[in-house]
Amino acid sequence: MFYGRSLIFLLLFAATQSIHADALENPKPDDPMSGIGTIYGWQCEAQSIEYQIDDGNRIPIPYGARRPDTQKTCGDADNGYVTQFNFGQLKNGEHRIRVYVDGVKEHDRIFRVARMEKPYMRGLQGEAVVTEFPDADHDITLTWSESAQNFQITAIGPSGSHPLPAFNGLWRVENSAGNVLFQVFAGYRDLDPWLTLSMLDMDSNDLQIYSGLLEGRSAIIDDEFAPVDAAFEMELLNADEMRMTVVHCKPAASCNIRAGDVFTLLRREDVTP
Repeated sequence: MFYGRSLIFLLLFAATQSIHADALENPKPDDPMSGIGTIYGWQCEAQSIEYQIDDGNRIPIPYGARRPDTQKTCGDADNGYVTQFNFGQLKNGEHRIRVYVDGVKEHDRIFRVARMEKPYMRGLQGEAVVTEFPDADHDITLTWSESAQNFQITAIGPSGSHPLPAFNGLWRVENSAGNVLFQVFAGYRDLDPWLTLSMLDMDSNDLQIYSGLLEGRSAIIDDEFAPVDAAFEMELLNADEMRMTVVHCKPAASCNIRAGDVFTLLRREDVTP
């Protein structure tokens, strides 16, 4: 009889633990958090729910949001809790969150924060394509959202068909006395995003072509045909401005540029000098 009662107790205890084990759904243990996100979960019965970050004050969380997925366990659906939190307020590294139900600590876990320079960054713009995600047949576009202080998915499509950053067009070096025109094209090679730059000296009609793998808004491009071994890093700063940094140029005797030289390219609508 004692054995039977003990077994029933253990089963009830395990069931209770399973009900509450996943009640705090975000952040999860050791989760990386950034930007403005949410703290959320569910609780079958509660008068009040509070959270505490590290050793800060306990802060109430609105409770009673509809969670139909908890109906079977709780017998009703008004069990959700959620609140918004700017994780950019915290320092980089590990932090602790505790959740209290009716004054009793129910959850205690560690999560991680990766934050930028300031708690709220203004005026930033950025976009990147993640290839073959969530599977080999798709790519997604991530765009910076100031309101979320994070990157958000703004498009998803078949692999190799996603729009790339707006490199395409004609560019000239800012404040250059030379008559050199750059034609830039971003496309795909074997499903990989690729950047190609054609550099034309319009006085001598000399043409050089560089290309390389595009990663977000930048690429390292190499000279494909000329005997001079040169490479540049191209970075799209905005719709009308691009930075070109010399990675290397060899042999030095044949180059009038050197590693580390930086040029600003401005978009042109025509090819006139």
